[in-house]
Order: sequence, then C-alpha cells, then structure tokens
Amino acid sequence: MNIIVVGAGKIGFTLTQYLTREGHDVTVIDRKSERISLVNTTLDAITITGNVDLELLRLAGAATADLLIAATNSDESNILCCMMARKLGVKHTIARVRSRDHYEAVIFLREELGLSMTINPEQAAAQEISRVLRFPSAAKVEPFAKGQAELVEFRLAEDNPLCGMMLKNFHGRYDRGTLICAVRRGDEVHIPGGDFVLQAGDSVNVVGAPREIHAFFKAMAIFKKGAKSVMIVGGGHAGIYLTRQLLSMGIRVRLVESDPDKCDTIKDLLPKADVICADGSRPEVLEDEGLRGMDALVAITGSDEINIILGAYARSVGVPKAIAKVNEDHLSSLAESFGLEEPVQPRNITAQLVLQYVRSMDNASGASGVEMVRRILDGKLEVLEFRAGEASPCVGVALKDLPTREDVLVAAIIRSGRCLIPGGSDAIAPGDSVLAVTTRRGMTRLEDILRG
Repeated sequence: MNIIVVGAGKIGFTLTQYLTREGHDVTVIDRKSERISLVNTTLDAITITGNVDLELLRLAGAATADLLIAATNSDESNILCCMMARKLGVKHTIARVRSRDHYEAVIFLREELGLSMTINPEQAAAQEISRVLRFPSAAKVEPFAKGQAELVEFRLAEDNPLCGMMLKNFHGRYDRGTLICAVRRGDEVHIPGGDFVLQAGDSVNVVGAPREIHAFFKAMAIFKKGAKSVMIVGGGHAGIYLTRQLLSMGIRVRLVESDPDKCDTIKDLLPKADVICADGSRPEVLEDEGLRGMDALVAITGSDEINIILGAYARSVGVPKAIAKVNEDHLSSLAESFGLEEPVQPRNITAQLVLQYVRSMDNASGASGVEMVRRILDGKLEVLEFRAGEASPCVGVALKDLPTREDVLVAAIIRSGRCLIPGGSDAIAPGDSVLAVTTRRGMTRLEDILRG
C-alpha cells in the first residue's frame, strides 16, 4: 500500500520502521531536516522536508494514497492534516491525539472528521499496564480472537518446577490446554521443539484460553491474584489514563506527582485517587507513602532512567510487581538487567495497533487473511492471527501432514469460541482463527505458513 506518515518523531519513525518492514511504500513528511536525515539513512522510505499544507500533501501523493498517519506532537495539526488528506482523496486516515479533552471529542466526532482511527500512545500504554496488573504473574498479556485466547509472557525463576524440564514432557505433567510457543534465553529467541530444555532466567511465552492459563499458573504455584493497591509515580497523560482505568477496576491508587498544578488537576478529575504532591524519585517519599505495602509500583514519569531506577528500587524492597515505562529502545535491555520484566514502550504498542489496522485493510481487500499481528520478545518473533477461508490449502489436512515451514509453529486454533491446542492429528477448519508463531516477516495469508 501507499502510506504517508506525517511526523518523524519517535512515534512516526517507529511506525515507518514497522510499515517499511511489511513491504509498504511509505512517504515521510517532517519539518525538521535532522529527523528526515535519520529516516533517509536508516529506513527505505521517500522523504519530504517542510511544514504540511495542501501543496505538500499533493506532492506526497495524497490523491492516490491508501492511508495517511498524522503523528506530529500537535493534536490540532494532526486532525487538520487528516481532514485535508481526506478531501484530497486519501482513503483512510489515522490521527495521533494525546490530550484527554481532544481525544474524547475526536472519538465523539470521528465520522464527521473523516478519521478511520485515532491513536493515543499514553492511553495504549495505560491499557497494556492495566492488563498486566490484572495478571501480576505475567510480564505481558496479549489477547487474541476477541479475548478467547491469550499469550502470556513470564520469567522462569530458579524455583519454578519447569526448570530443567524437556518440553516433550510438558503435557505429561500439565494439562493440554496450554502450549509453550516461544522462549528467549539471553539474546537468543527460540520457537522450541520437544527436545528443548527450559532453564532459570528464560522468558517464556505460553498460549491458551484465559481459564487454562490461570490453571497453568496455579499448577506451578506461582499464580498471583490481581493487584488491589498500586502506587503510580508520574501524573502526566499516561498516569492519569492509568489511574482512571485502575479505579474503574476497583483498585486502590496512590499517585505521586511533584507538580502542584498537575496534582490539583488530577484531584479534580479523579477524586477517588489518593494524590500525593511530592518528588516520587526520592526513596524516602515512597517509603513514607507506604510503598512496601503496595501490590505494585508503576513508574511512568517522563524520564526513562528514573522509571528504571524506581522500578528496581521497588523490587529491592519487596514490592511484588514493578512496571517501568521506557521510551528508548537502548534502555529496554538496561531495565531487564536491573531485574525488571519487559518494560512498557508506548511507541511500540502504538505501532502494533496501527500495523494491526493496516493488515485489516489488506484483509478487507482480499489480499490477506491476517486478523491481528503482535511482535513479541523484542520484536524478534511475530504471533499472527489468521482467519481460515474455505478455499485455503491449509484446511482439512491433519497438521502432521501439513508441510509447514520450519520457522513457523501453529500454536492454537480458536473454533466456536473454544481455544484448542492442536496435536498432529488435528486439522484447521473453515472459519477457524489460527494463531501462528514465526520468525519470518511479511506473512500476509494463512498459506504463508506452508513451505514454498
């Protein structure tokens, strides 16, 4: 597809990175020459330097573009840009909208504004964090097939009964309702076979129906109930979105923010939250506010370094769950070296949502069978959800007889609301949702799981 990305900051750059990897033709517009220079030297995209106006959009090919994504730092500019693009002929438009007031208004007026989708990185990050807090045993929880299947990531502790276990013995000990489909060990990522032996420190991804996942964690005696009390450090957009979501879930929230004006705003917006106006980067402040008695700490300030340090401190004093928001990729691995689980990265979450929409556009046009795609384990693996059509050569053939690629694993089949972990004798049926795990890029149809 022909896609225009307006804004080459962190969000725009990451979106362009994802979209060019998918093989789309991308044109990037930004007024800052240094940002355009970075795109030119690292990504395969056409670039235009300048302030966006009608003439520049025409030059970028808006009249024939399939999609325009406006991802500048200005909500107003993004909305206006999308409106101009639709008038020029762009079929689909996506606007980045950060402000809470703007976001709610834009959602209400989306059809009138001609927007196909709005993206809010801070809200997306808050949703990701709240999902993990509902399931504290996990580092990450990815829903598929409208929540009928989940992919859950967790770190293997030394006392975990899975340590030293060969995967072919896994189902002899645990129910067949779950499957270990991906493992990261150090810098290496594996789609493990039956002879793979799990070790302490592995990051393990398991797939199954939500109830089966819960049963699996209980069987390992590492299941933890959802958090009941959470301390949030940082009262920016993401902190407010997260506080609102947690309060709606019945979770007690204590939010620490140093800016008095922000504190007053939050108290007015969210009177049920316990708002503390203090410097949350100071350990004595956190101790005085009861950090050790909390079920979780979420460090969501504007500083990656502070977030990582706060998360590490919380873990060191015995807080069961610590989550850090990290924007920069090079600091993500640093967070893990401090003993934190995979940090939350808003721009990557946002890129995943946009990529999902782009793939659904392909699917609607008949060019793809992909319903959803998620990148896991630092983006080294993809988990794809396909919808099986009647004419697919994958339908009606036992998996043991299906010539699948060596770098692809059929992890789950969702049929009539049930998540099945398939064996060799099982076959895909028309209408099934199929979850496939792969190291391969650019798979767009269910048939791509087959050897060429």
